[in-house]
Formats: sequence, C-alpha cells, structure tokens
Amino acid sequence: MSLSLNVLNHLGLNLYSNVPAVLSEAVANAWDADAENVGVQIDPEEDKIEIVDDGHGMDYRDVNYRYLRVGYRRREDQSRPNRTPKHDRPVMGRKGIGKLSLLSIAETVDVYTTDGDERHAFRLNVNDIKEAIGEEAPDEDGSSTQSYTPEPLTHFPDDLESGTRIILRDLKKRVHTTETALRKRIARRFSILGAEYNFTVSINGTTVDVTDRDYFHKVQFLWTYGDDSYADNCREKRLENHEPRPTTTAEGYEIEGWIGTVEKPSDLVEKHPGEESEADDLNKISLMVRGRMAKPDLLEDFNDSRMYTKYLVGEIHADFLDYDEYEDIATSNREDVVKEDPRYQALLDFLGDELNRIASRWDDLRNEKGSEAAREIDAIDMWYESLSPENREQARKLFGRLNRMAIEDENDRRELFKHGVLAFENLKYEENLKRLEETEIGDSRELAHAITDFDDVGRTRYNQIATQRAKLVDQLRRQVTEGTLSKRVWSRIRERPWLLSPAWERSATDERLQQEFDRRFDENTDERQRDSKEVQRSPPTYVRSAGRHVLVHLLPPDCEVTTQDVVPHVERGHKALEEVLDDDRTEDRTESVIVVGSPPADYADPEEGRELRRILHEQYDTRIETYESLLTEAADAYESYLNGDSGRGQVSRLIEAIETDGAFQ
Repeated sequence: MSLSLNVLNHLGLNLYSNVPAVLSEAVANAWDADAENVGVQIDPEEDKIEIVDDGHGMDYRDVNYRYLRVGYRRREDQSRPNRTPKHDRPVMGRKGIGKLSLLSIAETVDVYTTDGDERHAFRLNVNDIKEAIGEEAPDEDGSSTQSYTPEPLTHFPDDLESGTRIILRDLKKRVHTTETALRKRIARRFSILGAEYNFTVSINGTTVDVTDRDYFHKVQFLWTYGDDSYADNCREKRLENHEPRPTTTAEGYEIEGWIGTVEKPSDLVEKHPGEESEADDLNKISLMVRGRMAKPDLLEDFNDSRMYTKYLVGEIHADFLDYDEYEDIATSNREDVVKEDPRYQALLDFLGDELNRIASRWDDLRNEKGSEAAREIDAIDMWYESLSPENREQARKLFGRLNRMAIEDENDRRELFKHGVLAFENLKYEENLKRLEETEIGDSRELAHAITDFDDVGRTRYNQIATQRAKLVDQLRRQVTEGTLSKRVWSRIRERPWLLSPAWERSATDERLQQEFDRRFDENTDERQRDSKEVQRSPPTYVRSAGRHVLVHLLPPDCEVTTQDVVPHVERGHKALEEVLDDDRTEDRTESVIVVGSPPADYADPEEGRELRRILHEQYDTRIETYESLLTEAADAYESYLNGDSGRGQVSRLIEAIETDGAFQ
C-alpha cells in the first residue's frame, strides 16, 4: 500500500465519523463485487464488527494492484468494464479511497478474500501504517508518499468459499448503535436492496429491506417521479393524497424518486433506545445516485424557510450525476457533490420548481384537512354553515392555517382554534361596524342584526376572560389557605384588584387618578410615619365601583395588625383622595376596604374595638375583609356567571364545543 500520512489523515482517519457511513463503503464494494448477500455482525462485547459478502473475491493481482492501491480508479481501468460481469450492475466505486474509511473507526482491519481458487489474508493496523509512512521526510508539496506492507495472516476461515470477509477490531469508539437503528440507517443509504436487485444486506442475521427506512408509513401527502410504486409502501390510512409529477429536467436529464410531507414535524424526529442524545432528523430530501446516497439532504442548498419545509421528507434519484463519461461529481467523503457542476445546478433548478409547486399544493391540502377536522365538531360545522359564502371561504383558510402550525399538544391546539374563532369573529365585528356606518337610518333590521352580533362577540370575549380569571382566583385562594402566597404575587394583586373582586375593574382614568393619588398620599406622610412600621405597607389602590370611589388597602397576608394600626392609614388615604377629586365630585361617595390575612386581634372585642370600628365606618365608610373571604366571593361570582346563560351566545357555545370535543385527538 502506497500513500502519504496526509492522505491517510484526510481520506481515512478523519474522513468518516459514524459507523453507518463506513459500513456503506463496505456494502458498496460488495455490490461492485457481484455479491448477492452481505452480512454485518456487530459484537459490542468483543469490540468488533464483521462484514462478509459472497462476491467474486480477489486474487493476488486484485489485492495488490487494486485493493491496496489507494486512489485506484475502477472506471478508468481499461482491463475491467464499468458493469459487473455476473449481474451487469453499474459499479458504485470511482475514487479508490473507500477502503480507507475502515481505518476511521477501527485500529485493526483483518481482510480475508478468495475468488474460489486463491486465498489471501492480511491485516492493516493504523499505528503500523503511521509508523511506516510518517517517518520519511516530506516531498516538496508537504507530503511524503511511502509504502506500507500489510501483515500477512496465516489462518483462513474454512467457511469462506468465495467472497471477502473484513473484521474490524479495536474500535476507536464504542459501538452503541442498536441493530434496529443501524438497519434503518443502512436502508436509507441504499435503494438497491431486495430480491428485485438480487442484493441482500443483513444486520446480525436480520435482513434489511425498504420498510426499514421507516418513514413511508408517516407520509400524508406524496408526490412521485417516475415510479408510482412508492405509494404502495405508504400506509393506506395515513396517505391522503398522491400526485405523479414530471420526471425530465429542462436539460433533458431524467429524475426518479418521491417527495412527501408528514402530518406533524415530530414525525420526522426519530429517537432510538440508548441514543436519546443522537436523534435522527428525517426532515431531509436525500440525493441517491446509482442506488446509493450521494448527499444526505438537498434541502440545505435551498434558502427556504417556509412552513411546509418542516414537514418534508423524500428521495431524489439522479443517476445522470454519475455517468462514466463525465467527471466525478462526488466529494472525497461521498457525502456531498460539487455544487458548481452544471448537472447539479440543473437538478436544483428542477427541484426548486417542484418545491414551489409542493408548497402551494400543501397549503391547499392542509386547508382542506384543517377545515374537515374543524367541522367534525358539530358546533363549528353549524357556525361554518351560517357564514356567508365569502366568510366561509375565509374561515376555511383560517382553519387551514391553524392546521399547518407545528403545535402537537391537544390542549394547545384547542386554545389555538378557540382564539382563531374569536379573532375571526372580531374581524366580523369590525366589518359590522363599517357596514353599520353605511346602513340607511331607517333600516331597523340591519341595525338589529348588527347589535345582536356585537352582543354575541362581547359576551364571548368576557366569557373567556371570566374563565381564565376563575382559574387564577382558584389558584390564589389555595395559596392563601395554605399560607404560601408570596410577596411577589401579593404585589401583583395591587395592580390587578379585580382578582379580589370582579367589581374592582380598573379603567385608564383610574390609572391616571392612581398616579396623582400616590403623589398626594406620599406628601401627606410625615417623617414619623415614614419611619413607622405601618407606612411600609403599599399605598391603597384606587378603583371606581358602582359610582363610588373605592380605596383598597392591601396589607401583607402575614401581617398582624390591630384596628388602631389601620386608622392612620385610612385617614391619609381619605385625605389624599379628597385632594385628588375635583370640587364638583366631592359629593360622590367614597369607601375604603382593608384587606388582611386574618382579622385584627381587637376587631371582635366588644369594648376595645367598638369606637375605632365606629370611626372607620361612620367617617370613612370602611370595612375589613380577609383575602380568603374576598377570593371566595370572587370565585362564586365567576362560577355563577359561567354556569348561567348570560355569557353563552352562539360564539360562546362554539368555544365550549372546541374545549370539550375530541376532534383534534
């Protein structure tokens, strides 16, 4: 064997990084040797891999002048045809460097080969090769081409009558790939497996076939090129659309293969037991040449970020990229091609047009699928039928867009459809406003119809708000009961007093008054009060409720106070509020609510707290409430509203149906 250390490093030791890629080189060599059976045995315990084929094997000349000659170009050898003698196969090998790939995963490679007459056995050892070729001075180009003589092996397996057996020992990294995973990866690298091609590959005794690719059954929409039988491999219940497509490029090159889309992007993520950190990404369109993978993913040469690309999988066969009479288009590692080659550019042009076509059809097909799935819910179907033809088409597109979004959790999908329907109704709401502006003054029917629509959308909006608030109130009530309400959550309640009482909804005017109130409250606080314990509590929150000005004093739930403690706080709040309100509003009623974790210790005392309670009630219309009592009242109010009919218009019933129906399971 003659080679340089530079060649060994770049075309052998560092060229391949995974077992399937290396085994693919051995399988390709077996194909070129007219083998009908290739067996791969992986033994992690013994730290070895064995590959055996029943091909024509090698004689002395084949071993020394072809196999051990790095860079031997099979297709330029005038003494050998470019098709195999027995099965007339187009050979895969071209560069003569595939055998070096074995050295990338094993320190020792034993080779046994026989053509039925001669027997030859030898060993390649990485360290011995480095020692033999690495000590010489480099040539002028920086490399040094030296000879290495493999170690002869004196024993020969009795069961090898014709063909080649290669044993990889002292593996450089532990082989953790499962048999199932390896079968899938080999199946995806070759399209010439099975009886049709008289070529069988097995892994630990189990035959690899086309079904091991394990993605046909996931295909929902399929486009085929030249061979419609790919549809036969797809699961009948999953495959919903199949379209044959043209197979000839503008330059006259012939294309075969298929492109499919799956239902969910997660269908293209494949994890194997013991390899959770190395999941296979099937979101690719592989390039196959002469029955072998030439490039794992053609999509990486397209700058296409449209949604549909996340659902793509496929194989494109383009044998015209490897015609014998043209230059080799494959890169050294046979995992890519020369991108500037006009043949490859012709393929990309063809594929680009097809992908645009598929993107458009995918939109239409998913729209139809989304509309069908949504209309399986009776309420949605009734709502859909009630729409005008124009709105019906827009609704169909809406459901299609929602169906295209990469959301797989059922609850998330329900939420998406709920908000989609609400968004659609809101758009109708805006359209009704515009239509109302154009309505004749005397058209009472149109006016009544618009008011009904507005009322339905408005009630539905609040129905959704009430549902979410009820859930939040329930969580807060549990935390108060368990004593786990944090100060951070407590501070958020001050900004959202409606959590404690639905009547305490705030408006933009309330927000402006709150800012002015905070300033006045601070001005009315003297130095003694600033240093006191009670003034550390937040200023009260201002809201308007039923025509009243209400100050909500939120004290920390774990704060223990007496009625005497809260009087100065209430007085300052009342004074600041009077200063904020305009003169013509001072007659409006005001009240204060003190919210505590537990009632003040003196509050129930008949003597001590009587006068203080009187002052609070008569002068400031003040009452004391606990967080638990307010949250319980709020929960009851929301429950009463949601259980009643007041918020259940047509859209509300539709939303409820989406929440409870199983159409999206």
